[in-house]
Amino acid sequence: MKIEDYIEQKGKTTEGKKSVLFFALFVITNRIETIYNAGREELTLKQLMLLILVSISEGGTFTGYGKMMGSSRQNIKTLAKALEKKSYVSIRQDENDRRACGIYLTAKTAKHFKDTDDYYTKQILSLFSEFTKDEIDLMFAFMPKLFAGIQKMEKLRRV
Repeated sequence: MKIEDYIEQKGKTTEGKKSVLFFALFVITNRIETIYNAGREELTLKQLMLLILVSISEGGTFTGYGKMMGSSRQNIKTLAKALEKKSYVSIRQDENDRRACGIYLTAKTAKHFKDTDDYYTKQILSLFSEFTKDEIDLMFAFMPKLFAGIQKMEKLRRV
């Protein structure tokens, strides 16, 4: 069965459309990650996303970044250690809590962002090139609902 056939078959009901959307979200994120990782040898997409989070709120902990990215503390620690080895971040113990470590950017990260800004911008523009401004606004408006749904999934997982 082709994906188009699956979409047509499932797309006849609201429940079927939900299944297709769930499937599509997985495929979309997987394909974006594969395309990015094939095009950039220095950093993986997950490493880049962590760098972006650190640039937004520098000094956070592995646990805190894990919650934001939807990853475990251990996965964030592994990403951060790899980034530290490549000199993109420094990991420092919290002065008040020896168990907690903060992640901090280095000058190499600022240079990387400056040097690759055009590449990232082109990738993002390419991804959304088929959408009108109104469609982008609509997708943007739906994001909080999607995140709320993800939080509900997380709660179900814990039950």
